[in-house]
Amino acid sequence: MVKAPDRRQEAARWFAKERRGVMSLDERTACEAWRAEAANAAALRELERSWALVEVARSEFAGEIIVVPAARPKRFVRPALIAAVCIASLGLGAMSYSGSSGFWTKLDWQER
Repeated sequence: MVKAPDRRQEAARWFAKERRGVMSLDERTACEAWRAEAANAAALRELERSWALVEVARSEFAGEIIVVPAARPKRFVRPALIAAVCIASLGLGAMSYSGSSGFWTKLDWQER
C-alpha cells in the first residue's frame, strides 16, 4: 500500500510524463500498471481535474494578469569602487603637484 503523499507524487510524475507527449513503451506499460490500482487512478484523476481548473482560470483571467517585474537590488559595489579609484587618483595627483620632492625619484622624466 502506497502512502497518500507518495501516491500524489507518483501521480504528478505520471501526469508530467503524459503531458510531455512522448512516453516509451516501458513507461506506458508501467503507467498503466500503476493506474490499475483504484487509489492511484483516483489520485491521477484528481490531479487532472485540478490542472483543468487551473487552465480554465488562466484562460479566463489571461487578459487581466499584470506582471510586475521584480525590483532589482541596487548595486553599490561598482559605484563605490569607481569612487575609490577616483579618490585615489586625486590623492596621487595632489601629492605629485604638492612640491614634495620625496614623491619624485631619479627615474622620473623630470628632476625636481
